[in-house]
Amino acid sequence: MRSGKPIVVLRVLLLGLLLVGLATGLRNQWLVIHWDRFADDLGLPLNPAGDDSSTFNQWLIGEP
Repeated sequence: MRSGKPIVVLRVLLLGLLLVGLATGLRNQWLVIHWDRFADDLGLPLNPAGDDSSTFNQWLIGEP
């Protein structure tokens, strides 16, 4: 009977690398999430007044 442990370790490693890559991309502003558009797509108006949408990104990840 084979153990599935190496597969689990590989999956956790790949998931960790994916999360680190996403966090790095957000912090260095290689990836920009437009939260107002995303929330509108979900039907949750995050910024109904139409103000600047970059303030939520700055609050979430800070200044570069």
